[in-house]
Amino acid sequence: MTRKHLLAATIAATLTAPSAQAIEFTAQEGLSLAENTTFNLYGTVEPKVISEKNGAGDASTELDDEDSTLGFAFETRVSNAVTAFGQVELEYSSDDNSSGLDNQDSAFLGVKGDFGKIQAGNFDSVYEDLIIDATEVAEDAEISDEAFAGEDNQIAYYSPDWNGFSFRTQARVQGRDEGPSSEDSNEVGLSIAGGYTGDNWGLYAGYDDRAADTTDEVYNANGDQLYVDNNGNPITTDNGDPLKSYVGENTYGVSGIYGIGQLEFGAKYSIQDNLDGDPAGDETTFTALRGTFSQGRTEYYGAVQRVSPDDETTVNERDEITLGVSHQLYEPLSIWAEAGQYDRVEDEGDHVMVGAIFSF
Repeated sequence: MTRKHLLAATIAATLTAPSAQAIEFTAQEGLSLAENTTFNLYGTVEPKVISEKNGAGDASTELDDEDSTLGFAFETRVSNAVTAFGQVELEYSSDDNSSGLDNQDSAFLGVKGDFGKIQAGNFDSVYEDLIIDATEVAEDAEISDEAFAGEDNQIAYYSPDWNGFSFRTQARVQGRDEGPSSEDSNEVGLSIAGGYTGDNWGLYAGYDDRAADTTDEVYNANGDQLYVDNNGNPITTDNGDPLKSYVGENTYGVSGIYGIGQLEFGAKYSIQDNLDGDPAGDETTFTALRGTFSQGRTEYYGAVQRVSPDDETTVNERDEITLGVSHQLYEPLSIWAEAGQYDRVEDEGDHVMVGAIFSF
């Protein structure tokens, strides 16, 4: 997943702009396109080599892929005031020829104009756009995220910019057959985020009720995880499938971004309400700082984060750190290297990696 240039990405809405190397087609070029329509084909090839520690503290190294993509995007002018747009972005593994285009990263349709923008489909959460992305800058060695809504079944509205102020809100709709089998109902989750963006800074706040999200970590009053036996009854012994239910717990946070010359800084403070009986207690807080320094075609970046559970009896507070560097060899090709340390037992998940991105 290609890193975002944060302040610019915050100002922009979620429609992923094709890369500068994208192939653009118009109806005037003799293609079977509607009048006033532009179609783009774009993508990336992103191989990487990663060394990562498992739960026993043993490291293994492998050639992998950092979510190479193939995307299609279009815009068509419906009237002088309204433009329709859409995008489909698929992922594939450049190191494996058995899977093909094996995952849909995003797919949506929408309309935009002076009124703002409305879109529906599968795309990034509005909470993620403004709160999480303020401090998440790495290709792979990312600091941990607080819980937020899934990216499917969404309808979102993005306001126009009112002298720097803007907001965005989304609804995630889960049908009766899409949620956990223990819940015989439809569910709608709501998220909202907004703030002010200046020339070189921004301040934002966001909220996500996670009402339509599903979890397979349900606990009883004693903190024991619940499972389901063959008769569908909840049990505490791990000899069945985990019990699933809707989450219905809130996440809220604030973030800020400030750029000065070649430096850009980001900060985030968020609170994640945990499920009843969660060993981490009633809530977990995430406090993060991020810095980026650009020098010509080279960019250095890093982030630190403290993850603090409300109850440290069984879940410890953790300090995470990630460091990286990216260098653009020429316009469509860049290389990068990163390391992440997450303060877990036996250093589980700690990793170092190098990779390359070719964009077209």
